[in-house]
Amino acid sequence: MSEELTPFESQPPAARLSADESALCHYCGAPLSAFYYFCLGCGTPYKSLDTVISAARPRQLTDEELVRIKVPQVWTLFWTYFSVVVGVGMFTWMFFREDRPDLHLFLNEIAILGTTCVFGWIYRKSLTVQFKKIGFDSHYAYIALALLPTLLALNYFYSGMLMEFAKDKHVDLLSKLREYGIRESSLIATFCVFPAVLEEIAYRGLAQHWLQTAIAPKQAILFASALFAATHLAILSFPYLLLVGILLGWTKYKTGSLYPSMLIHFLHNFVVIEFFSGG
Repeated sequence: MSEELTPFESQPPAARLSADESALCHYCGAPLSAFYYFCLGCGTPYKSLDTVISAARPRQLTDEELVRIKVPQVWTLFWTYFSVVVGVGMFTWMFFREDRPDLHLFLNEIAILGTTCVFGWIYRKSLTVQFKKIGFDSHYAYIALALLPTLLALNYFYSGMLMEFAKDKHVDLLSKLREYGIRESSLIATFCVFPAVLEEIAYRGLAQHWLQTAIAPKQAILFASALFAATHLAILSFPYLLLVGILLGWTKYKTGSLYPSMLIHFLHNFVVIEFFSGG
């Protein structure tokens, strides 16, 4: 009768060669392999699984990296708008200095309108879905409207502080435009209607919509709001504009529609130019 083999001896030669001869299984006595957490002879675990599995984990991508990889068009949109605003400002400053603020506004609105139309047409499928939903059937739209007076009160005190310490040019610009005989309806269209429609399409309808597919909603709202504030080229007003963008972005996210954020944007600007600027 042939001698019975131990469980380890019955393993293929390759498995036996990988064993660590200096350690033996306390159960069956077979040599233990450093490459396994269990005995190859009897299957009895002899060390923790973590000791043979690498503790290294893939590096988690930052929000900025996720945006750059997944939705690079966000940066394309931002730098296009930023370049348009800067380009129009430099053009009117070089050729007209400060003699024609009305011309600067006209050219600026035409340039932004054209830019928005181009992006809107390219990404019309994304916008169509958002425009189909009215949004006023959500109670979040009315919560946002209820928060607007608080935001406007903050604007009043913040603008007063800027006028006191930095001579904020925004109010001076409106005064000049009224002195030039610009009709109130034209001011409302320029400072209320166009921004409410065009900026909401660009920064909530496109930028924030894209960002929400790459990063968490809170980060997407904050990111889009920062881009929105930066495009206005007003360093001292940046904190307040960021806060405005957050309210508008939150409204868009909660309602799933552009209409409530457009309305709030319009009402905000209307109150500012009619009641906070000597209108």
